Amino acid sequence: MIKTKSIRDAVEPSDGKRILVMGRWPRGYSKEKLRLDYWYTSLAPDEKLRKDWYAETIGWDKYVARYLKLMKSQRERIKEFAGMAKTGTITLICIEDEGNPHCHRHLLKKLIEQAMQEA
Repeated sequence: MIKTKSIRDAVEPSDGKRILVMGRWPRGYSKEKLRLDYWYTSLAPDEKLRKDWYAETIGWDKYVARYLKLMKSQRERIKEFAGMAKTGTITLICIEDEGNPHCHRHLLKKLIEQAMQEA
C-alpha cells in the first residue's frame, strides 16, 4: 500500500516506511519529529523545476512532463519502492498539504503503482 502525507500530518503506526521525497530538508523539523525511514532527494523535482513551478513560469502540465522525465533515471528506486509497497505500507512525505493535488509525491505514487502492476 502507498500513502501520501504532508510533513505537518501526524506520524502514525499505519504509515509503515516513511519516505521523505524533498530536495531540501524542511526547516524547523527535526529527524526525531519526522521519524523517517528514508530521505531521497533524487525523487524530488530538481532545483530548476521547483523554481519554475513556484515562480509560475510553467503550468501543471509542463511540470508533470518535466518531473516524469526526471524520474526516468529513478526507475530502479521506483521498482524498489513498488516491492516494498507490495509487502507493506510506504508513505511518501513532502511539505505540501495533503489536499494539494499539485505535488510531485502524487505523481511519484502513480509511478510506483505502475511499477507494482508491471512486476
